[in-house]
Amino acid sequence: MYFSGRKSTKNNNGMPFIEEEKYQLMQEDFDKAKLKREESEKELSELQETYKHHKQKSRTIYIILGLFLGLALGIIYLFKSGKLNDKGIITNNKVNISEIKAREAERVIDSLKRVNKKVEKEDMASVSTDNLDDTINEVESNVQGKTIYSVQLGVFQTKKYPLLSNNLIPGIISSKNGYFKYSLGLFSTLNEAKYFKKELAKIGFKDAFVASYINNKRQKIHH
Repeated sequence: MYFSGRKSTKNNNGMPFIEEEKYQLMQEDFDKAKLKREESEKELSELQETYKHHKQKSRTIYIILGLFLGLALGIIYLFKSGKLNDKGIITNNKVNISEIKAREAERVIDSLKRVNKKVEKEDMASVSTDNLDDTINEVESNVQGKTIYSVQLGVFQTKKYPLLSNNLIPGIISSKNGYFKYSLGLFSTLNEAKYFKKELAKIGFKDAFVASYINNKRQKIHH
């Protein structure tokens, strides 16, 4: 065995003999290696702590971003669904829908009243009591053999709408076998009758339907 280029000597038992100076050098080398190992372990531990800290920080950031994203999507949904107005106040859909329906019903009723008033004025100006029968006969002859359409509100066991009359809207109110039938409006086209049915549905006549007639005889029910 060699140290620093010199051959070691042996003791009386034949074991290698290490000089004290060389032993000290070996001990210093060992201490330096041990110190470097401890420093490396310390650096590794610090790196592990740093990585753990960054990992926890990243996880926290992702959680916060997720919460903000969810909040933003929720606000967008509320705006699009109409539950949130431009002032950030949540509205009650049921109340709004009821108000809209009430306003729509009021609008339809007002429209009908205006039409009725206009028709009454025109009738008063153009038809007198003396020629009323002539006018009725003329209308009947004009629709003779032709298809006309009317909107029937329904069939009832009692006279449910006593205030309705043929003078309100041109139509038919009849009773048979204890049942009352209310048919309002006389139209030459199916589209006009369907539009009138739609307006009646808005003000509560959900069961109304369109029927066609020829010479006062029902031909077909139109859905």
